[in-house]
Amino acid sequence: MPHFKSRHALSKSAKKRLVEELRAKLPQAAEVVERAERVEVARLEDAELVIVDGVPALVVSGGLTFPTLLAAHRLGLRLPLVVVDMGAVPHILNGADVMAPGIVEAEPFEPGSLVYVADVEKRRVFAVGQALMGSEELMRVRRGRAVRNLHYAGDELWRLIA
Repeated sequence: MPHFKSRHALSKSAKKRLVEELRAKLPQAAEVVERAERVEVARLEDAELVIVDGVPALVVSGGLTFPTLLAAHRLGLRLPLVVVDMGAVPHILNGADVMAPGIVEAEPFEPGSLVYVADVEKRRVFAVGQALMGSEELMRVRRGRAVRNLHYAGDELWRLIA
């Protein structure tokens, strides 16, 4: 189980730098961070966690910045949505990547985009991933790995922040 190695509030200038970095990578997150009253950074074993107004919102790991599930649920951070059938849900919640045949619907996105994964019944977001193919190709090809699973409900990060 990971734990915080350190945690500190960002100065106004450090917050401004973070917002500028996010504008290029994740514009929706830049807006959330910019509006925040308090932004903190917690260091984990192999990543940093950006905490926005008390909500663990972003993970910075290995050159990739992605939102946590709490950013979707509590801060309203938007990403393209990939909706999967109920048969795919248990596999994704065990850490499996999202396979194209399990996807029933997808909002438009390009390869490499960050996406949320939701179940078809309640459209509840339960995973964050990185698209391995664009939405058009995905709906045309209907086979293979479509989304790399980065974070899901019940993983180590979830247990640390939820």
